Amino acid sequence: MWYEVEGHLEIKDGILHIGGISTLDLAKEYGTPLYVYHINRALYNYDRFLNVISKFTEKEVRIHYAMKANPNKILLEELREAGSWIDAVAPGEVEFAINVGFPPEKIMYTGASVSNKDMERILSYPGRIRINIDSFSQLRRLKRLLEEHGIETMEISFRIDPGVRGQGGDWKTITAGKESHGVPIKFGIPENEVLLAYKEAMEYGFAPVGIQMHIGSQWLSMEEVNEYLIAVERLVGKAKEVEGLGCKLEFIDFGGGPGIRYKEEDNEFPLDYYARETCKKANELDVEALAFEPGRYIVGDCGLLLAKVNTIKERYNDTIIGVDTGFNHLIRPAFYGAYHEAIVCNKADQEPEIVATIAGNLCETGDVLAVKRALPRIEEGDIIAFHNAGAYAASMRMDKYNLREPAKEVVIVDGNVIE
Repeated sequence: MWYEVEGHLEIKDGILHIGGISTLDLAKEYGTPLYVYHINRALYNYDRFLNVISKFTEKEVRIHYAMKANPNKILLEELREAGSWIDAVAPGEVEFAINVGFPPEKIMYTGASVSNKDMERILSYPGRIRINIDSFSQLRRLKRLLEEHGIETMEISFRIDPGVRGQGGDWKTITAGKESHGVPIKFGIPENEVLLAYKEAMEYGFAPVGIQMHIGSQWLSMEEVNEYLIAVERLVGKAKEVEGLGCKLEFIDFGGGPGIRYKEEDNEFPLDYYARETCKKANELDVEALAFEPGRYIVGDCGLLLAKVNTIKERYNDTIIGVDTGFNHLIRPAFYGAYHEAIVCNKADQEPEIVATIAGNLCETGDVLAVKRALPRIEEGDIIAFHNAGAYAASMRMDKYNLREPAKEVVIVDGNVIE
């Protein structure tokens, strides 16, 4: 099948295996709904991303894993050992990363609609956590907080909007430009105000050490990457202008965005082209490091969500397959209209015989995980795996709705299952 990857996701004797272990055995041992993450696959993706970027530059390459994609503790511990940095978007993520053992100086906090309470929490943590400033309001309030705490200076960076049309797999994942589908974008400092922000920061006594952007996520096409490269050119240009103010930058951060194949017809992300062209522009700068913030690219395809079929019903000539999970565990289909391949784990090599819709167990019409899919003939008790559930799946769960319990999580490391 198109989604098989040797040593990671394989069909053996008609049964789907992940990390060499039968998904049926996992469902039987740990119950369903169950998230399964193959950590070796995530580490392979991390190494591949790092190594390809490093081919095209002699500068330090920093991979700031976007932990909002998946903050599983064992996953984070393994990424820490691999040398990863952290992109954190909330104080709770910062605290969790510190507790997992990430050095504070390898954590950058990039918040949105940041409150004084948020910044107070960041300042309360030990060490040198960088704050990536999103607005003039945040900059000015942080200055007052530092004065209250008796802190003379602090290393910061700015999230800028490079003034290009943002790119994303869904309009809700576009994070740059004036607006997306008529909705104003909330992120970053507009391109024409960037120099004012750095001047003001230096006047306040801050030490600006970086410049960052993030224009959206889940790109696969050359068109999307080429739009990103226009943003890269603008970001590099702004970095040069900032340094012209007498501000020595340590790093330039290009954010995240590289996507994964959710469907058979999807393209593979053109990683070599992305890396070569980004570095070609970035190598012009006199900075120590180039930073990137992949999340989905590292962990998206390392995970499955396993669910058990509990109901089969015919309704107005439609076949409805009911399972013991819902958008409280996997919200992407309902929220983004996202596609996740639905694999019948015990019939993974069988040809489709029916067209069916897979529905969750919440009291919501929109609680549908797959619409009118071609599937093998399904029976109650079958196990269905939702593919590419390693990113923005469990991390976006809802723990209160219908008072359903969260799905369990296990990881596989070197063929061993760990709860």
